[in-house]
Amino acid sequence: MATTMNLSERLASREMVHPGELDYALETRARMHRAGAPYSPVYPTVGRLFPGTYYLNGIDALFRRTYSRVPLDATFTVAPGSPLAPPIVLREAKRDSVSQPVTGKLQVLASTREGNADQHTEARRRIACVITGTAAGLPGLEHPFAEHNLERLTRGDQCITPVSGSVKAHMLDKNVVQLKKSKNGAIQRVPVDKESDVIQLAAQLGSFNLTEAYGVPAGLAQTMDVAAQVAVAAGMEALKNAGLVCGKSNDPKDWMLPEHYRDSTGVVYASSFPAMDAAVGEVMRFLQSKTVGAADSTRLVTALRNRLVRASPSRELSDDDEAAFARLVARARETESEETKNKPYEFDRKFLFRVLVLGNAQLAQLAGCRGPNTQTNAACAGTTQAIAMAQDMLISGRAQRVVVVAGDNASGETLLPWLGSGFRALGAATTAATVEDAALPFDKRRSGMLLGAGGIGMVLETELSMVERQRLSPYPFQVKARLLATQYSNSAYHGAALDRKHIGSELIRFLNDIEIVHGICKAEIATHGVYFSHETCTHATDASSCSGNEVASLRTAFGDELLSKLLILNTKGFTGHPMGVSFEDVAAVEVLMRQTVPAVPNYQVKDDYLGNLNISKGGPYACRYALRFAAGFGSQVAFALYATAQFE
Repeated sequence: MATTMNLSERLASREMVHPGELDYALETRARMHRAGAPYSPVYPTVGRLFPGTYYLNGIDALFRRTYSRVPLDATFTVAPGSPLAPPIVLREAKRDSVSQPVTGKLQVLASTREGNADQHTEARRRIACVITGTAAGLPGLEHPFAEHNLERLTRGDQCITPVSGSVKAHMLDKNVVQLKKSKNGAIQRVPVDKESDVIQLAAQLGSFNLTEAYGVPAGLAQTMDVAAQVAVAAGMEALKNAGLVCGKSNDPKDWMLPEHYRDSTGVVYASSFPAMDAAVGEVMRFLQSKTVGAADSTRLVTALRNRLVRASPSRELSDDDEAAFARLVARARETESEETKNKPYEFDRKFLFRVLVLGNAQLAQLAGCRGPNTQTNAACAGTTQAIAMAQDMLISGRAQRVVVVAGDNASGETLLPWLGSGFRALGAATTAATVEDAALPFDKRRSGMLLGAGGIGMVLETELSMVERQRLSPYPFQVKARLLATQYSNSAYHGAALDRKHIGSELIRFLNDIEIVHGICKAEIATHGVYFSHETCTHATDASSCSGNEVASLRTAFGDELLSKLLILNTKGFTGHPMGVSFEDVAAVEVLMRQTVPAVPNYQVKDDYLGNLNISKGGPYACRYALRFAAGFGSQVAFALYATAQFE
C-alpha cells in the first residue's frame, strides 16, 4: 500500500510558498465573483498543478463550465519558488504601473506611493488604450454595412462568390504566363489561356452610397475611389458605435464630432492599393474612347466605305455599293439618338483628388477630426500597423482618441483583372471553382489565395478619455476590449516571401516585452487566448506557404506543447484576402467581447508538415486574450495583443 500510494515521494514534492500567496488566492477568487460570466481563470498556472489534477478551463456567457485535466505524465514547468499568483494580481498588489508599450520596454513610472504625483497625474501616466468602437464593411452582401456585420464575423458567414464571365474574359485578355520551377531548377513557361485557368471566385463588395447613408456631398464623394469610400464609411460607423456621433440620419450634422472632442481626435488610414481603382478606371476609359468599339454606327459605316474605296483598283465603288452605304448611313442616323451617341472622352476634372490618397483627410473633414492625421501602406499588414501607429499617438499624448480605418477593393471589376492576374502570374491565387475546394486555411489541399475587398473602422482611446466620456456623453457606449501591446518591423528580406526566422525572433521579442511590462507569460496567452492568423491559403509547400512559415514561427516562440493549446482562428477563409484591410483585428475585439469564435472553414485534411494544431471548430469559447499576426509584401511584420474589457 505504501508503495502504491508513494506517500513519501509525494510529500517530498510539495512546494513551500510564502504565506502571502493565500491573500493573492483569495483576491483572485473575489475578482472572479466580481467579473461574472464569461470568465477565463488565470490562477494558478497549469504548470504548478500535480499530474492528474482537474482544473477549470472557463465559464462562458451562459455560465457553462468546461474542465481539463493535467496529463498523468506531466512535469512541473515553472521553477520552484516563483510566485503562484497570476501577474494580474501581483500588478494590483504592487501598483508599479507602467505605460503601455509600443515596440518594447518602457521605463517604470513612479506611483503616488512615492509622493511625487497626485492620483490624476498617475492616471495620465498610466495610459491604457481601450477600444470603444468597431465597424466592418464586409464583401458578399448587397450592402457592405449590414446591421449584423460584426456578428457575421464571429459566426464566420461565407462572403466568397463566383466571378462574373466578363471579368474572367478580361483576365484571359491579359495573356498571363506563369513561370514554374521544376525540381532540377529548369524554368517552365505556363500560359493561362483557358477560362478554367483564371480566378473563379472572389469576395466582392456590394454597392453603397455615401450621400444617401451619411449625407456626404455628392461632389466630395466623387473625389474618392472605392477604397477610400468604404474606409470613410467604416470610420463613420465606428464613430457611431463608439458613441462619439449620434448617426441617426443622413444629416451631415449627425456624423460630426462634438466641438470639444475635435482637436483631440486623430485619424490613420491604411490601404494596399489606394487610388488604384480610380487611376486604372480613368486610363481604361480613355483607351476605350480610342478603340473601334467606342465609335458610333455612322462613323463605323463611313470608315468601312473608305477602306473599301482604298482597296478598289479604280479607287471608287459601284453605284449599287454607294447606294447600299447611303442606306446604311441613313439607317444608322435614324436609330442613334443623342443619348446613345458616344460622347468624346473628356478628362475627369476630379482626377487629381481621386488619385491622391486622401481617405484620412476626407474622413477628418466629414467628422471634424482635427487631431493628427496620416495614412500608411504596409501592404497586407497595413491595418495592424495603423493600429500600432494610433497607439503611438495615444502614448505620446498627441491625441486622446484615434479612428483607424482601412479600405481596399482588389476584387472589384476594375482591379480584379489586373491584380488577380498579378497574383495568378505568381502562382499565389487559386483557380478552384467552388468555395469548398478553394477556401482551405491550414488544410493540406490549399492551392492559393482568394482576393477580397472591404473596409474596417476602429476607435482607440486613452482610458482617461473613455472615463470622461462615460460620465458626460449623451450617447451610450461600452469598452469593447483593450489593446495591450503592438509591435511592427521589417524583415528586410524579400518582396513576397516571409522570413520565418526573423518573424519567430520578433514574436519572441514581442512576447518577452509583454511579460516584462504586463506580467503576462506566453503560457497564459496560449491557455487563455486565441490566435488570429495571417494564413492566406497559399500552396501547401514547406518552402513558400504562408501557413508553413507562420506555424514555424509560432513553434519557435511558444514550443510544441503551448502551441497545441493555442486556439487558431482564420477569417480569410470566409472573407477572402482584402489586402490592407484586416478583418482579423476587428474580429479579435468582437470575439473577446462575445466569447464566441468562428470556425476555420472547410478544414478536413491535416497537413503533416504543419504538425498538430488546435484549429477552431467555432462556437462559444472562453478567452481572455487575442494575439494577432499580420504580414505584408515587402517583408512587413506586425503584432498586436488584445485583452477583454475586464482586464486590469
